[in-house]
Amino acid sequence: MRRLMKVEVLAGVAAVIILAWLLLWKPVIGMADNGDFLRIMGTVGLDYTDPSLTYEQKYFGWFIREFAMKGLGLGGYASTSLLPVMIGKLLCLATGRELFDMRAVAVVYGALFVAGAWLLLRFGKGRNMWGNALLGVLFVIMFADIGYSAYYNSLFSEPMAYVAMLLTLGFVLALLRGAQPMGFYLWGFAIAAVLLIGAKVQNAPVGLLLALLGVRLGALRKGGGWRKKAGWLAVVLVAASVAIYVSLPREIKIINQYQTVFYGVLKGSENPAADLRELGLPEKLAVNAGTNYFEPAPIDQHDPVFEREYYPAFSHLKVGLFYLKHPGRFWDKLEVAGEHGMTIRPYYLGSFEQSEGLKAWELSDAFSLWSEFKHRVLPNKLWFILLVFVLYYALLIRRYLDAFRLRDRIRLEVLAGLGLVALFQFVTPVVGDGEADLAKHLFGFNVSFDLMLWFGVMLLLERLPVRGRRGGAVGQRPGRQN
Repeated sequence: MRRLMKVEVLAGVAAVIILAWLLLWKPVIGMADNGDFLRIMGTVGLDYTDPSLTYEQKYFGWFIREFAMKGLGLGGYASTSLLPVMIGKLLCLATGRELFDMRAVAVVYGALFVAGAWLLLRFGKGRNMWGNALLGVLFVIMFADIGYSAYYNSLFSEPMAYVAMLLTLGFVLALLRGAQPMGFYLWGFAIAAVLLIGAKVQNAPVGLLLALLGVRLGALRKGGGWRKKAGWLAVVLVAASVAIYVSLPREIKIINQYQTVFYGVLKGSENPAADLRELGLPEKLAVNAGTNYFEPAPIDQHDPVFEREYYPAFSHLKVGLFYLKHPGRFWDKLEVAGEHGMTIRPYYLGSFEQSEGLKAWELSDAFSLWSEFKHRVLPNKLWFILLVFVLYYALLIRRYLDAFRLRDRIRLEVLAGLGLVALFQFVTPVVGDGEADLAKHLFGFNVSFDLMLWFGVMLLLERLPVRGRRGGAVGQRPGRQN
């Protein structure tokens, strides 16, 4: 009975009930398509059940739950987010369904989420019962929120990145608990990290940080065998990062390259022609400044001039150097990103099926306490984000100075790395896609930012007294352990 009363078990049960209520029972809550679903549909073998659906019925306004099932496509979009959809399709076939039901994908993501929650709470909790209870309640409120969970009923790549992030951190905490790190947890970390890196190209830089962590984990056990495993793990993670970066389809690269300049660098520019000249790009395209790839422009985005003169000369390195030379311009872009930094879900994508009789773009507010608190109460400003980072790293540095055990130091290094991941996820959309769809592209930043807040609370709660002693591991002085 006592095992069933543990915080990780209770939080897991609560999460299962909440996710089932939101995602499986009618009215089923999901997320409408913004056009990205076609990448997954063509590869996995899904199609619309009604070929006469209009553009308005397919995109933005309503969530589509059922699709026709076809054979697997060849090539297409490379992402680990294909795996849950394929498993969901197999579940539908195994249960005799004629149509693909998006709820099967939600079940897969829900199971991975609960596993990540169990790991984080099981190996992240301290010794104070009330502190652990608070951690569990906060975790459910923050991370089972509809802003995150609605993604499970979709074909976006964000939910895979989300649950893989939770699993990756959970397995790392598991490796850092106990006298000897278990090989099972190292394998779990490796698989979760590959799923995270492969979810979307935006996570490629994250793979390099995870590779460094893999090398660091080699210090947890003596002996060449363990260090060799950790070293090979680092090699695999670097390879995964390179693979996901080079596998990005050309049509997506073209869109990103257009958005980066015309809807990024040139948006709001006082002299677009001069900016293009500095970037080594054709000045005659300056008339397209401020346009995105999907809207009418003075020079059509499919005009041959782009293939001849623009894309061959484009380079993200040039864009990065441009912002280094013009830090004020870069700061302005970061401030724009900060205005969307507290928005977990895009508010322009409907939550309900059209059959429910609700108007297009209707959003569900069920279990949205955290996402609405962030969106409406917390400052959507760059200064607030910077303030949180300063306080977070001040806490980590203070605890690191007190840490004596190797495991404690590595855990704090992992949490410092989490802050770097948040930084990457905040800057990458601006440099790599301009101001296009920031509310959605900053999803990874929101995940990392919320985890920073949760881990910050965890570290503070570890200082709560337990039977006259201080509980927790980080920052304690039980003696050196290497």
